[in-house]
Amino acid sequence: MAKFIRIILAALLPILVPSCSDDIPGKGDKPQVSRTVLVYMIATNSLSGYSRTDIEEMVAGMSQVATTGGSLLLYEVSYDAYPTLYSITPDGKQAIKTYSPDTRSTTVERMAEVLADTRALAPADSYGLVLWSHADGWVKMLEPESVIYYDRAIRPLDFGIDYDSKMPITDLAKAIPDGMLDFIYADACYMGCIEIAYQLREKTRYYISSPTETMATGMPYDQNVPCFFELEPNLVQACKNTYDYYASRGSYATISFVDCEKLDTVADICRAIHQGSGQKQVDTNELQCYNRNSRPVFFDFLQYTSLLASQPQADSLYTATNEAVIYKAATDRFSTITIQPENYSGLSTYVLGASPANEQYYTTLDWYDKIYN
Repeated sequence: MAKFIRIILAALLPILVPSCSDDIPGKGDKPQVSRTVLVYMIATNSLSGYSRTDIEEMVAGMSQVATTGGSLLLYEVSYDAYPTLYSITPDGKQAIKTYSPDTRSTTVERMAEVLADTRALAPADSYGLVLWSHADGWVKMLEPESVIYYDRAIRPLDFGIDYDSKMPITDLAKAIPDGMLDFIYADACYMGCIEIAYQLREKTRYYISSPTETMATGMPYDQNVPCFFELEPNLVQACKNTYDYYASRGSYATISFVDCEKLDTVADICRAIHQGSGQKQVDTNELQCYNRNSRPVFFDFLQYTSLLASQPQADSLYTATNEAVIYKAATDRFSTITIQPENYSGLSTYVLGASPANEQYYTTLDWYDKIYN
């Protein structure tokens, strides 16, 4: 009987094996990846009109992905639907889970819940996160005139606007598990600060952001989604796609791509510079500034810190910063701001005393603790 069974199995083997081989049409033409990318979209604000186009671009991007096994998820909170987690495929978006609107999407609780669901519902070997919304970097406010639906002077903004609720950068870091992410792409204004990159250094290996505002239309998702799902995510190309998309149209763009593993070296050098600079003062009017408001807040990181340093320190800082910043690009202007190529490091920083309203919150950031304490 055993011999008979072996004969039958031998006869069936050529039939059974192809069912999981590369010979089946549509299978095996593409290499496999194991990566899930979550777009965290908070659109209950003045950017709501741009969300539909970006989602359509995501769908188009998935149709161009040259690998299999990757998952693109979208968490979207909008004016016309409950917060929902979707799967984005070439066929469109399919709801996976709906959430209660009672918890704002700018809270630690909601973002942590969505990230946990991402892991559970689309498990993978690697993860990426795209942050989609308004942002003012780490700053509580830039100008009273920039109020949208609320008073920024009394409510911290940082990342995201969900109706009248905002998410401080310290909360953003709390919501993300340590070591979960391969990359974060911040498709939002003013997120390209050394302070934010440093706050997120234990959350992600790579961080992409802009030290200036970003255009409301956001990155070209149809071009960048395929980059996210290459065997190794092609983040440099994603940066180039975004920059070229706007520069080629005569518009404005700044972008930088940071290796967060290199930031501790940068921070050690900066601490030595600041601790040894004594009372040395820098005229902020002479610095490259990245925000358009009448009160300058975001200054070029490398330009400012180098002015406090000795020449050997400045040389070390230049080397360390350029090892950390893998890619950077900027048009020569961003609206009313002139961007000097020689003073564009790809990252902004804050100068103590520049905005008294923000000083107390600034002291809660990891960068302040590392550099000034």
